[in-house]
Amino acid sequence: MITKKQNKKQTIFGFFLLGLLMLLFYLLVAKIWSIFSSVDPRLGAGLVAASATILVSVISVFVSKHLERRAETLTHLRDKKTPTYEKIINFIFSVTFAEKLEKEKPKEKEIIEFMAEITPELIVWGSDEMLDAFHKFKTGSIKLSEEKNQSPYAILIMVEEFLLAIRKDLGHKNKSLSRGKILGLFINDLPADLDKI
Repeated sequence: MITKKQNKKQTIFGFFLLGLLMLLFYLLVAKIWSIFSSVDPRLGAGLVAASATILVSVISVFVSKHLERRAETLTHLRDKKTPTYEKIINFIFSVTFAEKLEKEKPKEKEIIEFMAEITPELIVWGSDEMLDAFHKFKTGSIKLSEEKNQSPYAILIMVEEFLLAIRKDLGHKNKSLSRGKILGLFINDLPADLDKI
């Protein structure tokens, strides 16, 4: 445990190092300035232009490498997320269309098994926003299933919000997707005033 005395010493040492770095930076700038000021102005202008060109090139290389590395990371993450999200969407659709396809809805044990399988994958590959959306979907759907006077569309709205979160995490903008647009792809009898629910 760091005591107040040790903390004070560390702060003083930090300020000392900062002052030392500033002094070294000042000396370096002064030395460079003295070199440039003693050179013929035409030659100095050429040196400044060449230095600026080199500096811009080096910065461009570092920035492009950083962006390239970031794009590779995002692509890798997207490749890992996609199968997990496909499993979730397929499970949601198997529950939604069970009656229409004259299939049995998944039993409670199957739902628990699915959640136990998918949750670790989401923790590893899902973004912070996706984990938040999954938590809201899970807790909200449990809460809504226990309420007696709930709107029949409340759970569907939660499903749609969760599907929009999945799309957003995969890089889609969801700009023109108002409430009900995704639900309307697989449910025909949505009310017109779905926004008010």
